[in-house]
Amino acid sequence: MAVYFKDRDIWSILSTSLLTVLFLWVAYIVVGMVDKFVITPMRIKRIMNRQGVKGPSSHLILGNLPEFSLLKKAETKKDMTTGDYDIVPRILPFHVRNCQTYGKTYLWWFGSEPRITITNLDLIKQVLPNKDHAFGTSQLEIRFSAPIIGKGLVTTDGEEWALHRQVVSPAFHHEKLKAMVVTMEKSASSMVDEWEKKVKDGGGNVELEVGDYMTHVTADIIARTAFGSNYEKGKKMFEEQVTLVDLIDQRDQQRFSAIPGYSLLPMLLNIKIILTQIAISKSLKEMIQSRKDMVKRTNISHGNDLLGLMLDATTKETTIMGGKVHFDMQALMDNCKTFFIAGHETTATLLTWAMMLLGSHTIWQERAREEVMEVCGHGDHPIDANMLNKLKTLTMILNETLRLFPPISDQNKEATMDLKLGDLHIPKGLNLYFPRLAIHHDSELWGADVHEFKPERFVDGIAKASKNPFAFMPFSFGPRFCVGQGFALQEAKLVLVLVLQRFRFHLSPNYRHAPHDKVTIKPKYGVPMILECL
Repeated sequence: MAVYFKDRDIWSILSTSLLTVLFLWVAYIVVGMVDKFVITPMRIKRIMNRQGVKGPSSHLILGNLPEFSLLKKAETKKDMTTGDYDIVPRILPFHVRNCQTYGKTYLWWFGSEPRITITNLDLIKQVLPNKDHAFGTSQLEIRFSAPIIGKGLVTTDGEEWALHRQVVSPAFHHEKLKAMVVTMEKSASSMVDEWEKKVKDGGGNVELEVGDYMTHVTADIIARTAFGSNYEKGKKMFEEQVTLVDLIDQRDQQRFSAIPGYSLLPMLLNIKIILTQIAISKSLKEMIQSRKDMVKRTNISHGNDLLGLMLDATTKETTIMGGKVHFDMQALMDNCKTFFIAGHETTATLLTWAMMLLGSHTIWQERAREEVMEVCGHGDHPIDANMLNKLKTLTMILNETLRLFPPISDQNKEATMDLKLGDLHIPKGLNLYFPRLAIHHDSELWGADVHEFKPERFVDGIAKASKNPFAFMPFSFGPRFCVGQGFALQEAKLVLVLVLQRFRFHLSPNYRHAPHDKVTIKPKYGVPMILECL
């Protein structure tokens, strides 16, 4: 009998302890949620309102996402008039509405994340250099981006970011870029050869949707130059990435997508996303293993392209900020995802819009062609980096394209400490939101012709194109400017040179002008062009 009561007492104590632990765990979660969704928003709102920064009322947990999504859906239902490049109301309608009500600096909530919109370039200029490491990557931005690109160069901060940057930067050194021209030309030549055959088979001119071609050629270029592969070999993975971007975009458009844990719910969409991620990781592992096997067979280094440099980095410790850190295999895979996406998606978008603009403004197309023929010839000898650097008119055209249609519409940074920014006190946890597209279309900075295609505004360079040299930021600026900027511009110039050498083109009557923000700002229905051989 004594043993029976003793055992029962033990079970009673254990069950009471478990219930206590469970209660404390639930209480911890509840207190955390109350702090995140009620106390912190009220505190930040009170701090900013005292400084005269106001904004729209928000919903609990969802913040301003319902209005944000509804406004965007309403704007993108209809097409724009061809030739209308004032795309800010279409891409950033929530921003436009709030500017009219609260001014250019206002407070709002992206789900549970508090954001202050800032367009003052003097303030932005203080944030992006981030000398005191006072700003980090938005946690929600990491949550939305991680399924696509993991924790690579774009989504890491501090020591981890410094390690990634140190490892990948040598792959985009200007001497390396010069050597890449030959490989880039090989990929681009295959595309224009195919176009020429289609034009001849079509009786002298043909309609082609150039957006898909630009996606394929830029994918092939990044595969060959950075990963020692080719588009056909990596075609399955590229297609999987396109599928993943579409699936993530579908989920992000849903009303409750910003709620923590939403991506973990057992919905069909989330299951498809997970399966696609697994397939991408499998393809990446096969690509990496292929390079390792080659090294074993030939007994040579991993190579000096991006993949080779990252593989080398996994075999040794690197000194960053005075400490020893290791670039592991997960970091390698995440950066592969980052550069596969960023390395072709943004450049493909730039080239597609450039073709649209040159097909609409044939005077500029002829000017660019004359310059190309003078500097690079008629296609009878190889192109080199020195030729590309001399193409001033083409550079102006690409800059104006990036101004009107920057690949990424905005940028966001989270304050990691309480700080002073100009006259504003910024509390820890507040996110600073920069609507890059709106800044590129600000008439106070660019003049009354801000929505017109006028490459000549860059005739004296970027610094003198507007009233403020920091008004042009397609690749951001400061230490976290896009490491692939030189690569992207060299690639874009090369592709356009080959096209201009061999074709005249104009916009098809079937073109529908519908800029669409899906990871990058791209034409919703593509860009059909009428091409004829020179």
